[in-house]
Amino acid sequence: MRLVRPGRSAAWTRDRIEALSTVEVRQLRDNAQRLSEAEIVGLCEEVLKARPRGLKAGGLKAGTAKAKRPAAA
Repeated sequence: MRLVRPGRSAAWTRDRIEALSTVEVRQLRDNAQRLSEAEIVGLCEEVLKARPRGLKAGGLKAGTAKAKRPAAA
């Protein structure tokens, strides 16, 4: 029989996880996997699947932004 601290997984709701950044959700998922918290892992996976992939700030896909060259003096 495995004993679990009461309330550990109850503290993480879908709304609370959605408020985290993608990096934070991934870290939470990794920690939950390590601690065998399947319910939290599942919530994190759902949140991550609902988020757009491959976008950087400003709406550009990764690798499509062109570097600007400095103006010649």
